[in-house]
Amino acid sequence: MRKVLVAYDGSDLAKKALKEAMLQNREGEQVDVHIVTVVNPKGPYSNPGLYKSIERDLKEKAEMELEELLDMYQKDYPAAILTTEVLTGNPGNQIAEYAKEHQIDIITIGSRGLGSVKELFLGSVSHRVVQQADCKVMVVK
Repeated sequence: MRKVLVAYDGSDLAKKALKEAMLQNREGEQVDVHIVTVVNPKGPYSNPGLYKSIERDLKEKAEMELEELLDMYQKDYPAAILTTEVLTGNPGNQIAEYAKEHQIDIITIGSRGLGSVKELFLGSVSHRVVQQADCKVMVVK
């Protein structure tokens, strides 16, 4: 089974990357698609309680968006195994680490992105993923 990770932030390029990932389904081979969003709150590091509250809110919003996305794509691609995950921290590092831990075959990521969950990915994220990942990376423009 082919394992594909999609770095998703809600941007147009992230949506395009997700569509590319769904095309990884080869004849007779099931595809396991991991749709991953990374939240990285900016803010009051000096107030841990407030920081955690912001992080929790961003994570909950991202989880709801991914759930809607999952419902939509599961209907269109019933043979695919779709998994969603919301991580926290540095997006480039978290994506590369998740790929390694889950033995991902290929990461699909937009070249730039700013999604509806606030600046989850910056232009440097795709570059960082390319540098750190142990697997193939497809950067979608």
